[in-house]
Amino acid sequence: MFIHRLLTAAVGVPLLAVLLITPEPIFAAVVEAILAVATFELVRCAQPKEGELTVPISAAATAALLVALTRTGLSPSVWVIILLAGVSLLMLIQGRNQFAQSLGGWWIGSVLYIGAMGVHFILLRDVEAGQRWLVILLATVFATDTGAYIVGRLIGHRKMAPTISPNKTWEGAVGGYLVGVITALITIVAVQVDPQIKTITDIVTGDKDRIPVITVALGTPIAAMIGDLVESALKRRVAVKDISQILPGYGGVLDRLDSLLFAAPWIYWTLRWTSA
Repeated sequence: MFIHRLLTAAVGVPLLAVLLITPEPIFAAVVEAILAVATFELVRCAQPKEGELTVPISAAATAALLVALTRTGLSPSVWVIILLAGVSLLMLIQGRNQFAQSLGGWWIGSVLYIGAMGVHFILLRDVEAGQRWLVILLATVFATDTGAYIVGRLIGHRKMAPTISPNKTWEGAVGGYLVGVITALITIVAVQVDPQIKTITDIVTGDKDRIPVITVALGTPIAAMIGDLVESALKRRVAVKDISQILPGYGGVLDRLDSLLFAAPWIYWTLRWTSA
């Protein structure tokens, strides 16, 4: 398993680096394709045998939704879709309702959830220094996940959410949070997202202009862990360990995106609201 993870990472990290520096139209198209695959995975996990056509249609619908959201920008319609995505997620996780027990419910919920949250990768790329913020997003989320895993395995005892994810502990969550915050601060300095920030001390002792980077550093690990828990709850609902086996050692595409799907909106809206 560990060897598989290393091999997948050895291939995936360079490809990810190339993706970040590609022109925006190519970046957006690849992101749309990746999120379509993630939707495909989730609907396939939940669908009965008689609903085969729903799986590829859901992938196409997510890609179409992403295009629509990107072109719409930040109009009220975006917030309506995000709100519907949140309601759909709660209903799917809760489970004891007709929506969560139907193929149509999973189709709608999956498309809205992955489409509305995933579009923030594209939106984040379009902000000032967007590529650098994407690097901060990826570094922070991966560090949070890794820190939580290692600390949890070493000293984890108190179960955080045993009915959702039995292996997650409070010790692991605290460790992941601290590693994530430290990584975020280091990455913010390293990529020079703000030319005036040359050390971590500059972030801590800066004026109100530092509010965006401080908020990103403190909040992104929490958003990442929430995203991880949400996907764990969805997998428990469909009784699977991994969404798919498309990525050796990691599971499915959605298994790698779960934390990012919540962290990307946090960073994007933090920058939008604190810079207004």
